[in-house]
This record gives sequence, structure tokens and C-alpha cells, in this order.
Amino acid sequence: MHDKTGNPEFDRWLDRSYRSKSGFDPTNLAPQFIPFFGSRTRIKVLTVYSNDEEYVRFGIVGVTTGRKPMFILMPRRTSTGSSDVLRSTDKIVSVKHHTSRHYVAVT
Repeated sequence: MHDKTGNPEFDRWLDRSYRSKSGFDPTNLAPQFIPFFGSRTRIKVLTVYSNDEEYVRFGIVGVTTGRKPMFILMPRRTSTGSSDVLRSTDKIVSVKHHTSRHYVAVT
């Protein structure tokens, strides 16, 4: 049905979505966030807008529901509402694994 991504949690979610949602289309899912989906790893994301304004956000990767999902950045694992949409132009700047106290820069 689809190529495996290397993230078992994401692959299971993708399989369920293809089976249960008619017309499911995952093309809006930015590939750089797949490894962090379903993990407890927090990421720091940099967004640069067309006017060169930069915005930095922190959180955990989740996904919207529906036929054309998008990744979202949730401030906390238990967050509901008020999440930021993640796009393919967003850049992961650093990560903080759930066993660590500090963010580590991504090269």
C-alpha cells in the first residue's frame, strides 16, 4: 500500500488511515517530521516567513485527523487544541530526547 518509512508507529498509523479513510491523501505530511511522529522526542522548529521573519517553536509531533492530514507541533504531549501546523519549509533545529534534559543541535 505504501513504502515503509522506518518509523513503525507512523507506518501503523498510515496503514490504519489508508484502510479506514476513503480518499486518504498523505501528500501534505512533511517528511522531515516522520521520524519524530509517535515518539516522546521534543523538537525545536524554525519557520522563516516570506518577509524573512523567523519564528521558533518547541513541542512534540502529532498529526491532524481527516483525509488530508498535516503534522502538528503540540506544546505538550497532553495538549488539545492550539497546535501549530508543520510544513515542508519548516526546519528542525534541535531535538531533546525524553531521557535528556537538554536540546541537541541537528546538523
